[in-house]
Amino acid sequence: MHRARNVYLLKTAILHLVVLVKVIEKSDLYMKAVVDGITPPLINALRRVFISDVPVLAIDEVIILDNTSVLYDEVLAHRLSMIPIKTDLKKLPKIEECEQELVDPSLCQVRFELNVEAKEPVVVYGRDLKSDDPEVRPVYEDVPIVKLVPGQKIVLEAYAKLGRARNHAKWQAGLAAYYYYPKVSVVDKANDKCMTCTEICNGALEIKDDGSIMIHDVLKCTFNKWKTCEQVCSALKVDWDENKYVFWVESFGNMPVEDMVREGFRILKGKFQELVSELELELSRGQASSGELTTEETEKATQVPEEFGGEESFTEE
Repeated sequence: MHRARNVYLLKTAILHLVVLVKVIEKSDLYMKAVVDGITPPLINALRRVFISDVPVLAIDEVIILDNTSVLYDEVLAHRLSMIPIKTDLKKLPKIEECEQELVDPSLCQVRFELNVEAKEPVVVYGRDLKSDDPEVRPVYEDVPIVKLVPGQKIVLEAYAKLGRARNHAKWQAGLAAYYYYPKVSVVDKANDKCMTCTEICNGALEIKDDGSIMIHDVLKCTFNKWKTCEQVCSALKVDWDENKYVFWVESFGNMPVEDMVREGFRILKGKFQELVSELELELSRGQASSGELTTEETEKATQVPEEFGGEESFTEE
């Protein structure tokens, strides 16, 4: 009897989750933000999505026609697979469509050619990979692949496919991590050891001549560094907010970090929608067996707030 109501309450909590995000630093490949109003399991789920679920192109199949270099075919193929490839997700099908074979597989991959014959000692670089799509190319064109001496050559075809890092690290789009938002309070006058904190957390605090401590910006120092300061300076007390974090994302260069974050949120949103669908199914089963929920509660349970499916945008503050 209580099962249906518990399912209803869980679904309602998910749909009406309010999270505040303030971007404090952003570049083409890096973003740092303060996230407030989310529990540790959810912030960690977001981190894992960025690391293992955001798809990128990576060389997955290599057809070697000729290879007289010092590298075995398998080693050469592995080196090619680990070269980051520029990926524009707007021009590719959704990763779910590729995985479920809902689209032509050729739309989920790009063909490369490598044809180099050495007439003098030469280094083969990532730039020597020629793509059928000029916009799909190695992120770092000066990545060395192999050295050739006169008479050696490599002729091959390679296919970069869309994939996720949960299957192989070559499909990892970047890194993501977080730490608790530090809450720093001054409980006493500074002693001699407290001067070390001005070196550990440069610009985050100031110690005046009378021993008083002024906290300027807690975000100029990580939570771990603040805890180190607390150990050497008894005048500081460092705590954390369990539902507030400093979260950062860094792209490996396959795509701008904003595209990486947007795709991560799209995938996480899809996971939540799958969970909500399962909860609705469980809710209907519970209603059928107990008749516990009222009509008004049922209607509320099936309504998805507009902000749950809204478009994400990123502005630096």
